[in-house]
Amino acid sequence: MNLKRALVSVVVLSIFITGCSKQSTREESTIADEATQQKTMTKVQNDVNEIMNKDYEYILKNMGTPYCTTYYVDMENGGTLGKLDETSNMRLIYPKYTSDNELEGSALYIELSNNKVTEVQTYEFSDYNIEIEAVSNNVDIIIDKYNEESGMLLKKVENIDLNDYIGKSEDELYNIVGENVANIEAYDKTRNQNVKAYFLKDENKNSTKTLTVFGNENNIEEIKVVHKDEIMNLVQKYLYKY
Repeated sequence: MNLKRALVSVVVLSIFITGCSKQSTREESTIADEATQQKTMTKVQNDVNEIMNKDYEYILKNMGTPYCTTYYVDMENGGTLGKLDETSNMRLIYPKYTSDNELEGSALYIELSNNKVTEVQTYEFSDYNIEIEAVSNNVDIIIDKYNEESGMLLKKVENIDLNDYIGKSEDELYNIVGENVANIEAYDKTRNQNVKAYFLKDENKNSTKTLTVFGNENNIEEIKVVHKDEIMNLVQKYLYKY
């Protein structure tokens, strides 16, 4: 199921609200197995104090990789896009499932500040993506990383003249990406400018290339295929104006 198309529209959390994201790759030993994750989820649903003041590593070890992680980066106060997991303000989203492994219709929203859980909330899913309700003045870039496997094929993208899409509405991207969602979405704090990256697969399903789209007020300013390692540098150049 495409969870991103079922994300909730909610009120402001303790910091602020935006989209979601995919978690950084971790050693297997640091990520909770399914049984541990379900057990911890049940405990947290019954009592949020189970994880209050716990650190990021504890959450991963006991709840597994979140469906989406949002990083709020203050570039002027030492923020860096090179080490997102060290970002002082983050939000993790864990959808809830029934005993039959079906989406229950809600999710846990876990906020961390300075590597400690500061708030845990449950919100229902809807047919709307999360929109910004308020943004702290000291946030320069918001990055959403989605823990969802991409179905985009490098070969298909290489056969498309991407220049034809420059200047067009971002809605036109559907002709390229179809139902696939971006693995990374980044925004400036006004959310007028954005960068979306779709991981691409080759015949062996193991590519380091991404389709990267630079948008401004829903129009495509640039679109190209780049190496994964280039994404954060491009995000900073496009979204952060010194």
